[in-house]
Amino acid sequence: MPDSEKRIVEFERLNPLGKAVFLGGAMARLLGQSIEFVLERTVDLVVEAENAFREGLDPNIEDAKILEEFEEPRRIAPPSGDDA
Repeated sequence: MPDSEKRIVEFERLNPLGKAVFLGGAMARLLGQSIEFVLERTVDLVVEAENAFREGLDPNIEDAKILEEFEEPRRIAPPSGDDA
């Protein structure tokens, strides 16, 4: 709505239905602004992370390679309690 069409509404002069609509609109507007803020911050964070990743790449280094895989032996816990 253009600024020239905005009306100033006095909350005290509204009937109960008008107050409910007014409060519902205010809550919807607040929720929309909150979601927009969160999305903007998330996009900024993703862009910053991607830029940091790309700046950290070194063209002289190849991708990491797994040279050898091995499993560490698992430790067996001693039995608990006296069975004797």
